[in-house]
Amino acid sequence: MGLNHSKLALTVVMAGLMSCTLPPSNEPLPRPPKLALEPTSLPPSWSAQTAPQTFHINAEASELHLLVYRGGTLARLGHNHIISSRSVSGSLWRGQSLQLSGFAITIPVNTLIVDDNEARAKEGDDFPLNVTEDAKQGTKTNMLRDTLLDGAHYPEITIRCISLQGEVDAPLAVAALRIKDRTRQVSVPVTVSTVDGRLHVKGTFDIKQTDFGITPLNVAMGALLVLDTVKIKFELVAEAHSP
Repeated sequence: MGLNHSKLALTVVMAGLMSCTLPPSNEPLPRPPKLALEPTSLPPSWSAQTAPQTFHINAEASELHLLVYRGGTLARLGHNHIISSRSVSGSLWRGQSLQLSGFAITIPVNTLIVDDNEARAKEGDDFPLNVTEDAKQGTKTNMLRDTLLDGAHYPEITIRCISLQGEVDAPLAVAALRIKDRTRQVSVPVTVSTVDGRLHVKGTFDIKQTDFGITPLNVAMGALLVLDTVKIKFELVAEAHSP
């Protein structure tokens, strides 16, 4: 396995979910307002009809992919990567208004999947099939090292809602995203639909690795490099919680 295969995705996962709308800082963001966290108790004035309905994420039915692209005059020596999760967990709750709705999501770091054939097939010609198993394993091993995701000490990435704005079926989600020991605010446009009683939340957005203080891989004075922009794509499926 060549250097370009094993390191092309190293920087993406750490920054892949980080679209910073705040200036880079190591200081944690203020805690989100109470309604941005999953409600554990409700005001006495709320009836069963007005209380938010909670939905739990179905990991097997949900998808989350990070797409990272090669660049430079020697780009042909590398290939684009997809980092995927099939272990997304958490809850979404839907109230009578967006102000009473929110989400809390966890993405396990150590179970992230590198260059799955099915995921690559869905993205078309930019992601040829059959990346070698050695290349996949090398990429994942490096990705989990303490200098990158450090899966041994930081096994989870978390995303918690701060606010939902706009239309009910197409809101803008503002969230606090934490990876390793840093938290950033991200803004993500999503679409929300209900199919057979299950919530489907779908969205796509771009981030820049440098917004998280990460310098993308750059070899031979830029002849082979990882593009700064990373695309995040997800579709979460959540089922109503029965007390």
